[in-house]
Amino acid sequence: MNEIDKAKDEFETGRWSKAYALFQKALEGRNDSAREIAQVRLLMARCLVQMGEPDRAESQLKDVRDQLSLSDKELLNQFESAWREVEDTRRLDKAEIERRRAAAKAEKN
Repeated sequence: MNEIDKAKDEFETGRWSKAYALFQKALEGRNDSAREIAQVRLLMARCLVQMGEPDRAESQLKDVRDQLSLSDKELLNQFESAWREVEDTRRLDKAEIERRRAAAKAEKN
């Protein structure tokens, strides 16, 4: 199982901090296609949302947006879904954002 697969497993089980760290590590020194890298970075943005970091997630998405092909409907749909998650997270109250941040911090330990 490669690092991206391990990260996806962590993502699927809701271990956002671990998934994010594994995705970061997986991207180091890789020569994957721009599409594959965009997919990973979209998942990283979704992790950040769940970790209570919508601003960082938005920054990640803005970087990915420039690499998207208008002909790749699947990837565009994933991008739009992640963007909606960022917007939805911004509507959460401060207590929920802090709860997510605390959970992400506890997960690292």
